[in-house]
Amino acid sequence: MANIGNVSASLVSAKNENTAALVNINLDVSLWRTTPPAEFLPVGSALAAWRKTEAEDGELHKTACRLGFLFNELVPETPNLLRCYGIRVSEIMTSPNINPRGTPEDGPFRDFIVHFFSLVYLLGAWDAKKATSIWAELIHERVAHVEAQLNMGKVVNPHTEMAIRQNISRADLAKWDASARAWLRRADQSMLSHHDQFKLVMRNVKTPFLEPGTTFEKVTSGWIQSMKVVEDLLRNIPQEVPDRAVLVAISAWHLYPDLLVCQNETTKIPLKDPLFPPAAILTLGLEPRDSRSDNLCQWSLALSHLKYYGDPVKVRSEEVIQRVSFQGLWMVALGALLRQWRIPSSSLGASIMWFQCLGKLLKTSPASSSHEFSWLLKLCDTASSIDQPDATDKDSRMQLVQFGWWHESPFFGSVSSIDVPFFGLCKLNVIRELQGDDSLELGFRYIRKIGSQLNLRPEDAIVVYSRKTEGGDDYVEWATLFPVSPLALGGSASEYGPDSPKINARWIYYQSSNGLLKIHSILKQRQLHIEKSGERCTIVSKDILAQAIIFEQQNHDSMGCTWDKPPPLFGGPASPTRFLALTFGTIVLGATDFRLLIRESRLRGKTMRALASHSLCLGLDWLNNGPDVDAIIQYLKLNQPGVGQLEPIAKRRTVDPDSARSNSPGEDKAGKFSIVSKEFLKSLRVLELAGTIYQQLPTATVSLKVIDQDLSKAHWVPVGLKSHLSNQLAGVSVEEESLKLPRRNAFAAIAMFESGFLNIDTEQLSEVVALCFEDSIFVSGILLSDPATESLGISMRHLVGNIGQAGMVFMVAPMDPRIRPPTYDSRVVRQHSYDGKCTDKFGGTSLHLSFTNWKFALDWNNAGEIDQQVFLLESVISVQDKGKWVADINVLELESSEPQVVQFRCDCDREAPPPLTEDILSLESWEQILNPPPCVGIIRSNRNWAARLAAITILAQQRHGHAAVVLGNEPICWSCLEDLYSDPEPRLPSFIIH
Repeated sequence: MANIGNVSASLVSAKNENTAALVNINLDVSLWRTTPPAEFLPVGSALAAWRKTEAEDGELHKTACRLGFLFNELVPETPNLLRCYGIRVSEIMTSPNINPRGTPEDGPFRDFIVHFFSLVYLLGAWDAKKATSIWAELIHERVAHVEAQLNMGKVVNPHTEMAIRQNISRADLAKWDASARAWLRRADQSMLSHHDQFKLVMRNVKTPFLEPGTTFEKVTSGWIQSMKVVEDLLRNIPQEVPDRAVLVAISAWHLYPDLLVCQNETTKIPLKDPLFPPAAILTLGLEPRDSRSDNLCQWSLALSHLKYYGDPVKVRSEEVIQRVSFQGLWMVALGALLRQWRIPSSSLGASIMWFQCLGKLLKTSPASSSHEFSWLLKLCDTASSIDQPDATDKDSRMQLVQFGWWHESPFFGSVSSIDVPFFGLCKLNVIRELQGDDSLELGFRYIRKIGSQLNLRPEDAIVVYSRKTEGGDDYVEWATLFPVSPLALGGSASEYGPDSPKINARWIYYQSSNGLLKIHSILKQRQLHIEKSGERCTIVSKDILAQAIIFEQQNHDSMGCTWDKPPPLFGGPASPTRFLALTFGTIVLGATDFRLLIRESRLRGKTMRALASHSLCLGLDWLNNGPDVDAIIQYLKLNQPGVGQLEPIAKRRTVDPDSARSNSPGEDKAGKFSIVSKEFLKSLRVLELAGTIYQQLPTATVSLKVIDQDLSKAHWVPVGLKSHLSNQLAGVSVEEESLKLPRRNAFAAIAMFESGFLNIDTEQLSEVVALCFEDSIFVSGILLSDPATESLGISMRHLVGNIGQAGMVFMVAPMDPRIRPPTYDSRVVRQHSYDGKCTDKFGGTSLHLSFTNWKFALDWNNAGEIDQQVFLLESVISVQDKGKWVADINVLELESSEPQVVQFRCDCDREAPPPLTEDILSLESWEQILNPPPCVGIIRSNRNWAARLAAITILAQQRHGHAAVVLGNEPICWSCLEDLYSDPEPRLPSFIIH
């Protein structure tokens, strides 16, 4: 046989020769080399040198390569199976007790590993002689098939063309078979516990071989199907397998998923193989259905045994975090709010502490439990869960806050509508009003503290208080920023020495058209009050004021002044000094009567954005000093949208943080001002409502992309909340709205937060029972509950898994679910008298969710896109009893039929027997329910919610729902039941589910 190195280079580089001409060259594909996948590398190091050489260059390698090229086109892509099988082989090979170095029973190392699957699949089913014969037949059939394709002029892979020219003898196959069997013995020993348990299940489960056709068709179909099933399981997609061939393959590959066996009773067998994700459940023992699909192995979820599906294991990726818990989304929302308030990054930690203090303070008052404050307390609780507000790099929750602050989004409505930062509770005028402090000292202390935080020096600024009286007169006080030497204020050297204590100084002025003596007396009292506090105070007359300082536009934020003859602190009489107020400083600081006037030369760089953090410090200090919580609650309540009519105007005391003056009692400005916009408040209430849904889904996560959505425009918001947009929005009870939330709205909400971008019209989701997106499945609680259970609000269940469908998939029930026809077999008609005991005769009943091939794309305003992302998928909920199909059910029938439910809450004697006047039989099989007797039947399914749900749904589908009643699981009180059904004529229901 020619070596591939002898092939002429000119032949390889020829431009016009057909690739098929290569079949005329006697190439040996067994000389092919490749680097094995990383998972298989430990195998090579576990082999002795002579064994490794044999594996890489010997006859086993040649046989593997020839078979590999021959069957390569038949093999499906199964990357997860390849990876996990490599891990398992390496685990076994590196075990010294299983594979001692240098023994003749070392496992084979081979490069074309995917085709080893087929070999072990055959070894697990047949002995050596039969397996070799089957391999010979497979090779013969495959070669004949490829040659037929060539004769018909079809395109065939050149590698396959070369492979059919190779000679693979029975001796080669037998040798490979022997080596592989040696490996299987070692591998079985390594996985002895798992292997024996799995084999025990295989022996006891009633699962036949199903594939029809020739030997080639049976073997290749079973082999390929087995690879696909295990690949899906490794992708966390639960599977139902009615074909025994798949079990044979799994056993031979030593990969062991958890099993759900449906026999006389449905049993979970946890094999706990770490290579499989938690929701990778393989359901066995179900009776093969009709040929609704060529693929008999399909996705299947056992609804009646959801407790068997493990919760997801939390894994954190260091590279990217695109999904968070719902509590994490509140962290992001808090950051988005701080961005909307234009809080600088340096103040994020202090802002979190402010929310923490506010929440702690509000909870000291019973009034905070009102619906008006649920959104605010949620923000405060979110902040309180952050342990290290100043450690962004160390606290992952603080990182989420920073992410929300960093990312500009319309989460709370229009970005252009900026609400009052910190709800006005960091503004001086609000604090003064709520504190009931009419003195000016709080304002001077506030402005001086801001000056300190701006790193100003005493000579850089002055503090000015100015206002007009009701009569139009002007009153002005201006003061030094920090204490200075009396000499710097113009004091004489004879009176003050260099070591004299530093003091603040203040100048006061009042301009009045009359009552000068009275005004002078008031100024004198004010001067004494200031001097008692330790400051030097000077009363300035009008003449002196004109010579000393000239104020410009003192009623506007652009106020400025020129001090013509300032004291030495500012340069002395020969150095006129000009001061200007900070731009927008009044709005930010809330100090409508106070201003910080900075020397013009030092004003650069002092911006409104920088001032936000300084006003925060005042608010934080104030909250920490125990303010009047009831006054704060009243302020917050009266300044929310739509609460203007909560109480008579005469009882109000409102504060407008943006007004020039606080409202006096009785003045109503609540209708003109609110601390938050309606858009903002609605978005927060929507977020609260979504949170009530996710409280039932503790293992679910949400996409961070959702912050790009305007929550106030979400289609899933119920009508009850939308109707409050114009008034009383703050007083809406989110808990009450959640209890009335329709199922379709809940699914639309989950779709939005799960995907981060879908805003779907709820009218399209009226028949949805489950939702699947990526690795999450959400199932409606109506599919998972006892029909006698009174459900408050919407109920959902989340589990980790996938159905193998791309995009967002909404599962809908079929329009006309099928029910098994009655069996004409006299043996099933066994009459059982009712003995009055609470028992369950339907232990083998289980519910399974699967789907058909009907799929419909949904419109969600994505016009122009080629790839659809949202689908309706027809899904079937089948009732199985001991592995046999009973019926397909549409549980939503219960919503329209509203079955009668009776819960006994009486103190009657429950030991009383059923009435002798009634003909009552015990129904203990599905055949007796599908073909009921002409009398009262007690369906014996006590404390078996799946069987009870299936029974009442099947009866509703058969139009017998009106003649059925579902009782609780407690003993029957026949006296009360007879009384209940005594009018208009005494007659018990035909079906009593108990």
